[in-house]
Amino acid sequence: MPPPFPPSSAPPRLLAGGDHHPPPTSASSPEHPFHSAHLVLPSPSPSPADLSSPHLPLALAFAFLTEPSPLPRRLLVVLHTAGARFPAFYHAFASALLSLPFPLLLPHPRTRLLLAASELARAAAPGFAPLLASLLRRVPFPGDARLLEVLHEHASFLADEEPQLLATAVFAFLRLLSRNRLAPAAGSVECKDCEECKGAKNLQECRGRLLSFCVSVPRDHFQVCALLGRDLVRSLHELALVPEFQVLWRDLMLDHAADVCRIGTPRWCTAVAITSEMETQLLFMMNNVKWGDQKRFQLWFARKHLMVPGGEERIPDIVRFICCGYHPTNEVMQSGVIARWAVVGWLLMSCSKGYVVANAKLALFYDWLFFEEGRGSVMNIEPAMLLMVNSVSQYTDITNMLLELLFLLIDNYDVQRKEAIALCVRSAFGVLVKKGVVPSLEPLKGCDKLSPLLRQKLLAFLSNTCEAAEEACGSQSMRFLKEQN
Repeated sequence: MPPPFPPSSAPPRLLAGGDHHPPPTSASSPEHPFHSAHLVLPSPSPSPADLSSPHLPLALAFAFLTEPSPLPRRLLVVLHTAGARFPAFYHAFASALLSLPFPLLLPHPRTRLLLAASELARAAAPGFAPLLASLLRRVPFPGDARLLEVLHEHASFLADEEPQLLATAVFAFLRLLSRNRLAPAAGSVECKDCEECKGAKNLQECRGRLLSFCVSVPRDHFQVCALLGRDLVRSLHELALVPEFQVLWRDLMLDHAADVCRIGTPRWCTAVAITSEMETQLLFMMNNVKWGDQKRFQLWFARKHLMVPGGEERIPDIVRFICCGYHPTNEVMQSGVIARWAVVGWLLMSCSKGYVVANAKLALFYDWLFFEEGRGSVMNIEPAMLLMVNSVSQYTDITNMLLELLFLLIDNYDVQRKEAIALCVRSAFGVLVKKGVVPSLEPLKGCDKLSPLLRQKLLAFLSNTCEAAEEACGSQSMRFLKEQN
């Protein structure tokens, strides 16, 4: 009797059924769809059976990124034919592009990703927003002027349908202007010989249009840009001497800056200003590297990202990401890994340029200036406090430096709102003690190593905090007694 046939495998999942991805396989597996993409790519006149293949999104993505220049028109025909027949195909195609396992081995991946995003945007198809967001984290790159064109062309549509993406674009370009790094690095030219890359323009060549975008979008879609919170104001402050932004400040921001500063910075905003590789390596350090082992990882990170042209200018954005973009859990904080405040301290000591140090310290204390109990996150202000407290005994210069800047900010950052800022900083000190971030402020108040002038100012400032707290408690007690009577 012949052996029974093995059970047949489940039929392939078709696009029409709503599931658009093949069974998961490893990127290095010979069964991975990218490795056989050329076998399943349909002809220039695809049949309905071709379009329903579950491997088509991956195959088309592979062909989109690997075909020699110029890109064959038949790929665009297949893309829009499949998208017209199965609307979810566009999203599957975009996901396939983002899941490419070997992007650095391709001739010009960013240019082709940008072309794909522009095609999806032109069709108003879902899926182009993640592509554009991914590209925004990679600027500057060869041909990135086309990214600005796509965003500018579809700004009104994005304001209605993808407001977070439009706000992300504004913030990414503002940070790029603040760092004054519009030109791609010399080693990032991807393909010098093909016509596709020769004709591509960079943001450096379109600085006027970039300034126009960064001014016109906040003016026309201010509520969208307000999603960025107080980091919108911080970025515009750094560009206040640019004539175009001076006009924006006078016409718009002077009336709205105080309200925007009350909005906290969202986590996705801080991640835009650093690359995906930076984010991955920072999170690895703060989640896995134990105390005592951090030096070689810090050197590894510095060689890769800081000891390169324009690398040091990214430190303020890295500090903002650490403060607002990553909040460790209690398990992580108790696991013996390097703390956020230690990473921030190392970054501050890595700065060799005065203006970078100033911007990094401002980034560290920025949430203190607008902190409101019950509204602001204590995790945003925790790194600065712990850095001052843990440095005061052995590295007093760091604590002196930070306290000096804090008092300068209170007195000079916004003279018209000086009292409100002082109240916010007092609230920050009080909440940090109340929440148990530090048991008390005695390590700062009682340290003889602090600068006498700074210590005197600190004692006076904190005594006002105590008086305000006592007045608040007294008023609450009186209110309670009146209610009882």
